[in-house]
Amino acid sequence: MAWTSAGAGEPLRLAVASNFQSALESLKADFPGEIVATYGSSGLLYAQLVQGRPFDAFLSADAARPGSLVDQDRAHSPIAYARGRLVLVVNHGNPGMDWLAADKRVALANPETAPYGRAALETLRRLGAESKRINALNVAQAFHFAASGAVDGAFAALAQVVAQDIGPDRYWLVPEHLYTPIEQVGVVVAGPNEQAAKEFMDYLGSERARDLIRKAGYR
Repeated sequence: MAWTSAGAGEPLRLAVASNFQSALESLKADFPGEIVATYGSSGLLYAQLVQGRPFDAFLSADAARPGSLVDQDRAHSPIAYARGRLVLVVNHGNPGMDWLAADKRVALANPETAPYGRAALETLRRLGAESKRINALNVAQAFHFAASGAVDGAFAALAQVVAQDIGPDRYWLVPEHLYTPIEQVGVVVAGPNEQAAKEFMDYLGSERARDLIRKAGYR
């Protein structure tokens, strides 16, 4: 199938959960047509959409917020484009449950607005971990806190680890039974550029795009 409409007219404006940034860069290089992406936590991007910020599509890190936009007739054509995987990245020591049991400073995205932050908080509570939590605006900032040495470690997306080529000795792939599955859903936002956005969503569901998404660190 060829995607043609997206190549004409205005750029496609996407609101994208920050965990998906590296994957989207690969998709942008493969998809015909200009894409302008704004990255942030799913909750903050959702709030901007409700307040009228002009986006053509929303790639959330959860299903609830896209579903709410559909219920409000602000969006349509939902597609589950990825399942995210949570990791714990550390600067020193052996990452895992024992690391969390120690008195460490660990960054996580704001659980109120970021699905990866909510998953991180669920993990900590289920493990009964006593780590000192440092809230970040989104998962990208949490990862940055760890990379800069401002904290001992951070909960992040596996995709971020893959993009930075971080070795397996520096991160722990959190068992998926410790948190609610991170089902990432995208929707076409109602507006003048719906056809181009729908073509991008069709592309996102194609095997070609899904292969790139899997290579980026998603299921």
